[in-house]
Amino acid sequence: MEGYGTSSGPHAPSAHPPLERQIRELQALYDIGQALGSVHDLDQLLHLAIDHAVALLDVEGVSVILLDEERRELYFKVADDTCEGRERQLREIRFPADQGIAGSVIKDGVSLIVPDVEQDPRHYRGVDQTTGTKTRSILCVPLRGKDRIIGVLEAINKRHRPFAAEDVRLLEAFANQLALALENARLIQELQVAQERLSEENRYLREAMAQTMRFDTIVGESPKMQEVYRLIERVLNTTATVLLTGESGTGKELVARIIHYQGPNAQGPFIAVNCAAIPEALLESELFGYEKGAFTGAAQRKPGRFELAAGGTLLLDEIAEMSPVLQAKVLRVLQEKRFERVGGTESIATDARIIASTNQNLERLLAEGKFRPDLFYRLNVFPIPLPPLRERPEDIISLALHFLNKYCQQLRKEVTGLSREARDLLMRYAWPGNVRELENVIERAVILCQGSMVTAEELPLALREPPRVPTLHADAIKLPPGGLVLWELEKQLIIQALEQARHNKSQAAKLLGLSRTQLRTRLKHYGLDESA
Repeated sequence: MEGYGTSSGPHAPSAHPPLERQIRELQALYDIGQALGSVHDLDQLLHLAIDHAVALLDVEGVSVILLDEERRELYFKVADDTCEGRERQLREIRFPADQGIAGSVIKDGVSLIVPDVEQDPRHYRGVDQTTGTKTRSILCVPLRGKDRIIGVLEAINKRHRPFAAEDVRLLEAFANQLALALENARLIQELQVAQERLSEENRYLREAMAQTMRFDTIVGESPKMQEVYRLIERVLNTTATVLLTGESGTGKELVARIIHYQGPNAQGPFIAVNCAAIPEALLESELFGYEKGAFTGAAQRKPGRFELAAGGTLLLDEIAEMSPVLQAKVLRVLQEKRFERVGGTESIATDARIIASTNQNLERLLAEGKFRPDLFYRLNVFPIPLPPLRERPEDIISLALHFLNKYCQQLRKEVTGLSREARDLLMRYAWPGNVRELENVIERAVILCQGSMVTAEELPLALREPPRVPTLHADAIKLPPGGLVLWELEKQLIIQALEQARHNKSQAAKLLGLSRTQLRTRLKHYGLDESA
């Protein structure tokens, strides 16, 4: 206790309270302490405390008066009074924070005994006038929050003797516990408000995402894209596992999001994990989560992507990059719909829809023993192949105009279209990076454009200069009697270019009219190592 004062000078401490009184006080404080952990209704907890205070202090009433910091007013949060109906009247009263005995205690932070309120000019008489009661004496102690005084606990009208030191000690003990309860309630309320706000924002974002992630918003009217739309529509209202295949940049994640946000799991989360971007040593804990102490640095339990995707969709992007060991563990989840966290033994159920995607030829990897057949068959329930952009040239200009409009809005530029020369260059290019590369080219062009039309000058040099084709002998590529499919021909061209460049990838890329990154992508796609 920091100290207390009276309106008529220091108050001499009384004799120690009898043992019986001490026991009653301790029992009351124990009851309140127990209630702090079990009673979730703040008003119920406050009433419990002031009921004990009224009985132990032998007073006519006890009130909790709180400070409204925004309005700089004091108000009665809860009260216990022998006069029927007085609490309802008190709850309607608000008065300036710098007035009354309560205002003085909040300002000074010191408990105060006022033996005769008639002799104290600080007494706020509006309370008695409203309730029709007469306050004779007051004991008022501060309610201390974490870093400020949040209000006061006030007792009025001692019945058989004046307020004394033991009354101050007891009421301050009550105040300490009530301040803790009030602070906890404030934090819980703030948390609830934040959760409600996040929930509302989440609902809004889901609705907005559902509107933007409709399959009819994919740009493209080519026959190959019409087939993609047909497949998406067929699988949309199911929870079947989907396997998306296609080169990098063809829009596999976009299709996965559309299937999720237009499907039965739309209200659940969409969780994506790029299996190629996470080191193999970390991918298992990323997918399945881990228990505290499972390994060095595991300071606390962490849920994995399968767990986070509960009720929603999990996209396993670049699934062909998984190690055989991890493939077996993912297969078990697909078969049993259960998994364990790393370092744990608890079996956790999952109802997440699985969508897998890859830019590699899984059937070739099967033949080479690099991908588990049983996992492939589990994933290949409903395959959707996405065509490369070079196989749907009729969509190039509509896609370019779509991206033009998108980046004009983002960059606040007024570019209205593409010049004829720019259109011709876009149509002539092979687009090894597919739709993603086209989007990047258009974004760059919008940034560079100074006029109302994108011209050839704003397009990259790779589009404006014809690719240098490797000088090959007439019999360099011998066609078998049955002929070659296009991808086999491309593979043979890459092999020829590498041989001609003596396996210098930069030189081979120049011969093929590709960037080094594009050549790397094709080498990986066709399973060609550096010695090819």
